[in-house]
Amino acid sequence: MLRRAVGCLQTVGIAVFALVIGAFSASTVMRHLDRPRPAEVEPGAADSVPPLSRARIRIEVRNGSGTAGAAERVTEILRRRGFDVVDFGNADRFDYERTVVLDRIGRPEYAREVAAAFQGLPIESAPDSSLYLDVTVRIGRDLEEVLDPADQEAAEGEGWRRWLRRIPGLDRLR
Repeated sequence: MLRRAVGCLQTVGIAVFALVIGAFSASTVMRHLDRPRPAEVEPGAADSVPPLSRARIRIEVRNGSGTAGAAERVTEILRRRGFDVVDFGNADRFDYERTVVLDRIGRPEYAREVAAAFQGLPIESAPDSSLYLDVTVRIGRDLEEVLDPADQEAAEGEGWRRWLRRIPGLDRLR
């Protein structure tokens, strides 16, 4: 009796293994059937560059303008436009005249995408492998000229300071 049970368990095990292998094979075949064959690819399609996903561009914003809250304003605008702002704060100094986009990883297409969000800011290459980000936006004194009026109004009412204003006694943090 025990021998018969062991034999049945072995048969069931082999059947389950065969089903798993069959399902894996079928999924692999179906995945490859959906791909276009080389003759079906449109001419010039391989040469076109796929659009960048703004959410994949990691950005830091640094305020070098001397204007309080400028980094927060630009951060809110970039996030509203779909970018991933991973950090914001003050720059190393506060006397930068121009707002610039710094390419940190040698991928100028990322910096161009960010610069285009602000009416074409100048781009500089400043690779830094110690930073875990793609682009730095360094804000200068020309911030008001760079921002659209609609962006300025929208950024004023957003952000973490808006939430702090709801707490009694913290209204002095403006």
